[in-house]
Amino acid sequence: MRGVSQKLIESIAKENVGEFAEAVEEKVKIVCSGAVGELALSVPFVSIDKTLLQPVNENFNGAISAESEYIYFLAIDSPQIEINSLQYNDWWKKLKERFVFAWNASKKKKKRKKIKVQKETENPYNFQAEKYNMEKFLSDLQIAISHNLTETSIVYNQGKSLKMIGIDDFGPNTKVIIYPVLLEDDTYKFFINKRKGFYKINFANREKLVNDKFERVGDNFIKMIKVLNALIRNSTRAYVRPNQIYVESLLYNTPDELFIGENIYEVFVKIINYLNFSNISQFKSILNPDMTLNEDKATKTAIANFSRVISGLNNINRV
Repeated sequence: MRGVSQKLIESIAKENVGEFAEAVEEKVKIVCSGAVGELALSVPFVSIDKTLLQPVNENFNGAISAESEYIYFLAIDSPQIEINSLQYNDWWKKLKERFVFAWNASKKKKKRKKIKVQKETENPYNFQAEKYNMEKFLSDLQIAISHNLTETSIVYNQGKSLKMIGIDDFGPNTKVIIYPVLLEDDTYKFFINKRKGFYKINFANREKLVNDKFERVGDNFIKMIKVLNALIRNSTRAYVRPNQIYVESLLYNTPDELFIGENIYEVFVKIINYLNFSNISQFKSILNPDMTLNEDKATKTAIANFSRVISGLNNINRV
């Protein structure tokens, strides 16, 4: 990443897509609200009153740029879905499938099965209480969201999340990613698998510390998040999504006085020099100040990516 110029840094810091971002956010709220409302009519485990749409990345800290993805947790309070996700057994499914196959040899059974399929087609959600887990919720959510978008938009099921793309709904080159999670008090529970269970994450400390830093150092905090995000995205040929919890933690641990100044390039140089000579792996995580970045599961994998950014800034100039 040679030749990072003053002009480039200033242009990144000054970029403002506020009105566009607000329009995208409003559309996402409408689409998700409509989808959850539709699901609630067929799935008793889903309730719009017990659902929360939580911004996760740049839309959490306000550092939205033209390259940003709009990532959300769609959190539902549903203990039964949690139980089903952990207890549903593949061996029972396979055993039942073998019985169904044997029974289907009967012509009478074939007729019954045909009638059953027709009825299931009429209701795309096909709710079954004992089997309704996170995987089924994700699949149903894809269907419900598609009903609330225009025909030109596409909803991709990515296994753990849904990706929405549509120029008419969200604008050009805009990606919206929804992660269905469970909600327990203020904690979001992201399902890994039956063996590992749920990964838990709480944004209470993050929200407080981000707000505290912004109040102390002002808008230069948000500008520096934008700059670091841009540098991380362009640190390799392959696309790298900036880890916002990691970026916020880096800047939160950076002394307040380094953010002072109207020349954002000079602020950038001061902060990069500080980070370059610091052991950033021992910085405290903004999610949990009792843990270092190297200890927090949410941040430790991002250290290598940022090290490449730092090593690539060996030719900073004022072109």
